[in-house]
Amino acid sequence: MDDLFGKTDLAGQLSERQRQVAPKIDAIEMDRFVISSDQEIVEHVLPQLFAEPIALHLDDSTVTPPTEAPVLELNDPVATAYPDGPGGSSIRQGRWVQGTRVDISIPFTGDDWIFGYRASKYRLDGRLPRGKVKPGHLLLSIELPAEAPPQRFKETRDNQIDLIRECVENARNQIEAYNCRLESLVREAIAARRSRLANHARIAELLDIPVAPKPGAPSIKPVRIEVRRPPSLPVPPKTGLRPEPGIPDETYEQILHFIRHQGRTFETTPGTYALHDEEGLRNIVLGQLNGQFEGAAKGEAFRGRGKTDICIETDNRAAFVGECKLWTGPASLTGALDQLLGYLTWRDSKASVIVFNTQNRYFSKVLSAVPDTIRGHNLFVRDLPCEETGEWRVLMRSEEDEGRRVTVHVFLFNLYQAAQRR
Repeated sequence: MDDLFGKTDLAGQLSERQRQVAPKIDAIEMDRFVISSDQEIVEHVLPQLFAEPIALHLDDSTVTPPTEAPVLELNDPVATAYPDGPGGSSIRQGRWVQGTRVDISIPFTGDDWIFGYRASKYRLDGRLPRGKVKPGHLLLSIELPAEAPPQRFKETRDNQIDLIRECVENARNQIEAYNCRLESLVREAIAARRSRLANHARIAELLDIPVAPKPGAPSIKPVRIEVRRPPSLPVPPKTGLRPEPGIPDETYEQILHFIRHQGRTFETTPGTYALHDEEGLRNIVLGQLNGQFEGAAKGEAFRGRGKTDICIETDNRAAFVGECKLWTGPASLTGALDQLLGYLTWRDSKASVIVFNTQNRYFSKVLSAVPDTIRGHNLFVRDLPCEETGEWRVLMRSEEDEGRRVTVHVFLFNLYQAAQRR
């Protein structure tokens, strides 16, 4: 058996793990680092440095039947065993006698390396528990002279377990403080690397497409957007991080606000707009958008690409695509998503699907079917924050390139109007 929690010290081990934060951030391939959000990188790095405190599962302990074994009967069990105080070498002096041995196996979860190091808080009498750390189990051995009464085995076990519990709890408090600080250290390292890369030629050349509100157009208040934790670190696009155009978040939010306003205008007078097909509704939205925004040449920023598409396009790739669809069932929405996911650039890839219900009387059924349809798409990655009723925002993969990520905002507007009785 070995002394547990005997090495000096746990604080040093945790400090060493903290020093690994910046090297792990810097070790991420640059292309992958650039296309990843801060939260994606945090989720990627944290598990590598997170320390999982030990939790003992005493209720699941098992005991072997007693066996005969030679036992060292110590002359002075405390002073002789721990002459140098906490963490000192164990010099056991005494005589060997015939005895009895019982092994106890205690399951545990957490990082087993923690059993080796002393917490900042420890017993001043220098007592340390003894045991053998196995994968997922802590093995304790109780060895007493043969003539020892059975009650001494229980007392010895209880004393050992109480001592182990105390050491585990002291370590837990120190580790939880380390874990609480860890995420902020990772974010600081991410910010430091992004700052170093800010002037990198390939990054500096990624220019926004200038799309600005026309003079006199109504102002649109931007919406606060929160980022939820993504599941994994994305891979770079196949084409690499070559300069490609994109629109900034503020412009995207302005476009969505205008589409929202336009769609709600449709809903107030459904009889006027429900007569149009997909292309007709697209043209109305397209014309209104170009009345609100202008491109770099002071002309139309948006144009029709396909029968129902609205896009901001340059160099044969689109930085924004809007797709108008009449709801005819989940397949109509799935088809619209399929069309979107091959169009967009790798940076700030943003899209919108505008779904109009003109035929379905039971709008609540359509409303409940849309989110399930989106999440059931084979390229769905995760939900993004969206507080508006009848709207959903998600992150999806491009079908042509796994490294491309597309933000898709889905609108659902109800233009159904029951036939009037004569």
